Amino acid sequence: MAPRFDSLQDVRHDLLDLHRALVEAERRNYERVRGRLPDRAFLEALINDPALGWLSALTALIVRLDELLEEDSPEPASEREHCVAQIRKLLKPAAGATEFHRKYAEALQQSPDVVVAHGKAMLALERAKT
Repeated sequence: MAPRFDSLQDVRHDLLDLHRALVEAERRNYERVRGRLPDRAFLEALINDPALGWLSALTALIVRLDELLEEDSPEPASEREHCVAQIRKLLKPAAGATEFHRKYAEALQQSPDVVVAHGKAMLALERAKT
């Protein structure tokens, strides 16, 4: 059964919170090594520095979910199911040996905010099944 629109909105909201928590955690780590950066400089680093590139896997799935939630999206229900399945797989701890999974596991160990956001996102994903 395809996820309902409102449950996908909840998933999107919680993924954005998770993404925000990850970016904030990475910023703390990044600035610990490089010194304090203005917001614009950190945003440029977030986009261009390969050390922060691992976050793009989650960013890309959030963008895909946004596309599927557009009012006039012609995408079939199976596309929404596939997107949710990809998100679940990405957020599953130790699901693979990708850079994302390694860095995500580190963030879960280091940041209580990431742990809380992860839990909320996983609950939203679980509710999206029904």
